[in-house]
Amino acid sequence: MAQQQPPQQAPQSSATPGARAQGSFALDDPTQALMHDHTYVKALFQRYAGTQDGQVKKEAGQRICEALLQHTSLEEAVFYPSARQVDAALVDQCGQDHQAAEELITQLQALGPAGAAYDELIRQLRDAIYAHIELEEQQLFPAVRHSSLDLQDLGLRMQAYESSQAASQARESSQGQRGEPLH
Repeated sequence: MAQQQPPQQAPQSSATPGARAQGSFALDDPTQALMHDHTYVKALFQRYAGTQDGQVKKEAGQRICEALLQHTSLEEAVFYPSARQVDAALVDQCGQDHQAAEELITQLQALGPAGAAYDELIRQLRDAIYAHIELEEQQLFPAVRHSSLDLQDLGLRMQAYESSQAASQARESSQGQRGEPLH
């Protein structure tokens, strides 16, 4: 799955908090950064639902998909493998939630941001994500916080993963701007 950089700013609205800066983790509790991502995605869903402006919906829909793909990539690559030591069944459920969300995102990206069908898929994605967020924030994150996991090490590994992803995306972007190298 191709990962995209989440936007650094939310759509313009005083009620919409900005995206979390890459690598910004409270080292004593990296779940705080994941919860910030949740808040950002919820604000994007609210932005989408709160307008009839097609351009605003298009931008919010794209940002929702990008932010969710980036967030799930981080959780699946770094957070969930550690959290599995705390509650494997709960991590499995979260992974299934991610798979269902990714299927909806694929449908959204194929459909394009227009019309009632897109609105319905966004609604389905929102409902699935809100339930997933509740599961993580009410069950998984507290279990991780109260476990014997080294949260500082986990936070550092999460930062390193995001930095690596950002560097890869920057390389891809600069190669795309310059064109393919001559051989």
